Amino acid sequence: MKINPFVFRNYDIRGIVDVDLDVEKVEAIGKAYGTFLRRRKIRQAVIGRDCRLSGPDYQTAMIKGMTAMGIDMVDLGMVMTQMVYYGHYRFQTNGGVMITASHNPWNFNGFKLGVGYSQTTEPEHVQEIKDIVDSDNYFKSDETGKVEKADITEDYYHDVLKRVRLKKKYKVVVDSHFGTTGMYIPEILKRAGCEVIAKNIKVDGHFPAGTPDPTDEALMKKVRDMVLEEKADVGFAFDGDGDRIGVVDEQGHILWNDVLVAIFAQEILSRFPKSKIVYNTLCSQVVPLVVEQEGGIPVIWRTGHSFIKSKIAKEKAAFGGELSGHFFFADNAYGHDDGSYAALRLLEYLSDRNLTLSQVYESFPQYISSPEIKIGCPDDKKAQVIKEISVKFQKDFPEGKVTDERVIPGDDGCRIDFKDGMMIFRYSQNGPYITVKFEAKDKETYEKRRLYVRDTLKSYPDMIWEDQLCVNLAVLE
Repeated sequence: MKINPFVFRNYDIRGIVDVDLDVEKVEAIGKAYGTFLRRRKIRQAVIGRDCRLSGPDYQTAMIKGMTAMGIDMVDLGMVMTQMVYYGHYRFQTNGGVMITASHNPWNFNGFKLGVGYSQTTEPEHVQEIKDIVDSDNYFKSDETGKVEKADITEDYYHDVLKRVRLKKKYKVVVDSHFGTTGMYIPEILKRAGCEVIAKNIKVDGHFPAGTPDPTDEALMKKVRDMVLEEKADVGFAFDGDGDRIGVVDEQGHILWNDVLVAIFAQEILSRFPKSKIVYNTLCSQVVPLVVEQEGGIPVIWRTGHSFIKSKIAKEKAAFGGELSGHFFFADNAYGHDDGSYAALRLLEYLSDRNLTLSQVYESFPQYISSPEIKIGCPDDKKAQVIKEISVKFQKDFPEGKVTDERVIPGDDGCRIDFKDGMMIFRYSQNGPYITVKFEAKDKETYEKRRLYVRDTLKSYPDMIWEDQLCVNLAVLE
């Protein structure tokens, strides 16, 4: 079967519902992933979905395809992504499917596919699955796999909560933005001893308040307003499937997640000195500075949850994180991204040190930093655009330290570090858009970099300035 090749991305499969994906194509992907598992002598897999409207039909189709390959399925129902990861351990299987498009708009859907405990597909795995679909070269099974339903909610709650102890009761704001997390996050925080002020926790796959994306400044400003109104200690936002978070401190400051990477790194290095800390290329200079100040070893790596998880395992790092809000704790957890556990770890850090979040933030090196900016660009154009920008970028800033595919094999962008900040352009692995971030130590330099980014992007006719995938473009206006 022929499927739009661009849905087979570097670590996920993701596309537009009824355009790139339908139940017939999903069944074929299920057969291909089932074949992928059988080649590895794996005969069981867990499966879950987020609240997207296409989720139930796609789950049925995926199960049909996989069971035809002889894979026994454990149906977890509507869950957060980290609950599927937990399901690998709960049912002792390397196979797992999460049906989600994470932070993409409501009319997208896709699949995160397991290749081991806490590990998900990387480029060679996705290409193998694509090749199986293209060639219809499926495994020939003598039997159909069985399907059982399982509710692991209480088991998951117990597993997360046993790892964290809060020494005080926090008042926290939670905005689920109508995503799947509304079913779970408020309850987890309540059981941890928090007073929870919840907003938009009704699950609605239409996402009537907009896409749940904690990198979206407009969304985080709403959380900020609630924190200030309620006089809360912390405000949390989550993406649609729950593996990423966004945070606001008690004073209403939006803390972009690279700052949280530094906070978590500081805490972990206080207990595991000289450990390696992995972070992605989009992160602020505050991350390596704090890691080095705390005696750790910073390891910069390419963007993407699968890539970061794999790098953490390879480097035997204690922790890793991304600007997008994926955090990977390898000290007292499984090492996969879990937004609920990250939220609890932040509260535990504050309670252990008897500090407010703003006090922690103010103790770090300060940068004027943009949010993660996303601008539309067609899938068949975005790599070439970044390649051209990279040449211009390095010519314009010969004094900067360059990080690109010559430094990180397979990297999808170009980052330049200055003495007082950084800039990066990269193309997304999740959809047809380009991602940009920049920072500086003073307002004048920040403004120069902002205008440089804006003018550079404006010079390319392929940029799409009005698109449902665009985020934080107001920064460039």
